[in-house]
Amino acid sequence: MKALFGAKKKEEPKVPAPSLQESSEKLGSRGKVIQLKVDECNKELVAIKNSMKTAKGMAYKSLQQKALQVLRRRKMYDQQLGNVMNQQFNLDQVQFTTETIQSTIDTFATLKEATAVQQQEMKKLDMNKMEDMFDDLADLMADQEEIQEVMSRSYQVDYDETALMDELAELDEEIVNEQLSDGFNVPSYVPAQHAGGQAAAAGKVEPSEEDQLKNMMQI
Repeated sequence: MKALFGAKKKEEPKVPAPSLQESSEKLGSRGKVIQLKVDECNKELVAIKNSMKTAKGMAYKSLQQKALQVLRRRKMYDQQLGNVMNQQFNLDQVQFTTETIQSTIDTFATLKEATAVQQQEMKKLDMNKMEDMFDDLADLMADQEEIQEVMSRSYQVDYDETALMDELAELDEEIVNEQLSDGFNVPSYVPAQHAGGQAAAAGKVEPSEEDQLKNMMQI
């Protein structure tokens, strides 16, 4: 059977196409090679131009023909370099678009997964229970403030100021009488109205300032 119809040829494995990055790098390397050739042409043109300044006759025409050939070659390289740069630009643009699309897909997948997780977590929260909890917390804080107000109250007893002053005057008189009974003179801080009455009661008269001065002079 194989002899009659021939053996079926095996399909050769397909070689994977180069990536956009690889193609762009390859075109970049080729562009650098072409740019070097353009630079060499420019150097030749400069050298020929300098030689033409002093050449005459056939030498001048020979240099002129050589310069034209170099110019044609440089134009060819310039055209090739432009094509390579355009191709590389198109590849880079496609690569950028591809990366942007992939980044958008990844971002969407991440947001989708995060949204699903948040929805699951939100199901664990009961807004009614949260509101009740905050209401209870507010009540506790109000009760605490009321307790602190009660605990910080001051209980003061009002006294009659006139009665207190009379009691203080009587206390001063008792102190003075105790000192007189012990043989002490009336202290200078005792109010005049009390000191006068006490001195009279003890039968003593305060010496005048003039007598006090004379007694001091006699010492």
